[in-house]
Amino acid sequence: MSDEKGKTREVGIYMCTFCGYIFDEEKEGKSIKELDKCPPCQKPAYVFKLLTKKTVPVKEPE
Repeated sequence: MSDEKGKTREVGIYMCTFCGYIFDEEKEGKSIKELDKCPPCQKPAYVFKLLTKKTVPVKEPE
């Protein structure tokens, strides 16, 4: 069994440049790369702009 304490990953917070929708990879539990379109306005995912990146701990499966 390996010790996973201290492992981190980088996640981003993105904003749709059309409607202002905020996509937070940490809260959504998935990468922006998995998004095909903006949920509210249906514009393609390439309209999202990176606002910030943050480092978060890796969650262990329950």
